[in-house]
Amino acid sequence: MNKPALVINIKPSRDEAVKPSELIQITGHQSLSLFSRRSITILWHNAHRQGIAEGKDYTIPLADLRTDGHHGSEMIKETIKTLMTTLLEVRDSEGRVETMVQFLGGNDLRDKDRAEGSLTYSFDKRLVKVLKDSSIWGKIAIPVLMSFGTKYAVSFYEHLAQWSNLDYKSTQQFTLEQFRQVMGVEEGKYATFGGLNKHIFKKSMDEINALAPFNVSVTPIKTGKRVTDVMVGWWMKSETELKEAYAELNRSKVGRRARIEGKVEHVNPIPRVEEQMRKMRLKSRLPNPSHLE
Repeated sequence: MNKPALVINIKPSRDEAVKPSELIQITGHQSLSLFSRRSITILWHNAHRQGIAEGKDYTIPLADLRTDGHHGSEMIKETIKTLMTTLLEVRDSEGRVETMVQFLGGNDLRDKDRAEGSLTYSFDKRLVKVLKDSSIWGKIAIPVLMSFGTKYAVSFYEHLAQWSNLDYKSTQQFTLEQFRQVMGVEEGKYATFGGLNKHIFKKSMDEINALAPFNVSVTPIKTGKRVTDVMVGWWMKSETELKEAYAELNRSKVGRRARIEGKVEHVNPIPRVEEQMRKMRLKSRLPNPSHLE
């Protein structure tokens, strides 16, 4: 019987992260901002491309963290400090807490001699030990990750990226509390399904269905008159839907929420969208939709 492939032995591309399920399914990140949640994936991806090893230092250009052009060095410093002090719970395949660890170890934020515009950092040795044995992962498209406007959409997308790799499964039932953890909802925020659905679930689904290579649905399940569970379903987009998702990724973020909600008509795809699609198909091995022209 063949042994499962280990994440650390997979070579990721520049624009697609291979993120271990243990990092996707962490808890303790509910208080993190959208920028911090993105940064976890970017820092992991950068280190993975350089080779994961215990005690190793990794270097990343600050520009790779400043992907949307709106976060200066001070914001990055605060985010790094937050990731050094936030205690994450890494769970095993059965959902039990396996390790409690800080995401980041030492770094050179205070080193005056560090290279201008770069950061050197490391991971806690306990985290590396867990991730070295990881054999389940999700493929995270970096352009898609950076396109989301809410931290809940980031958490949901990364879980779906892992689930969509499963050939034998396309639905999963969760209790409402379990699904709150999947989405990374803060404790005590929106206690009822109605509030969660209106302010978090629906907005996250809308973003994913507009931008990701797959679609998602969340169906409430009632016990008596109260929603106690949800059924999450996912499926790959049609070629027409893929084409529109790539086009939306290349449009300005300004007005995206209105476009997603159908409040304004879509503009024509920007020039070179076909070339962008071609490159992304090569990376993700998606089918060629050229016959739709």
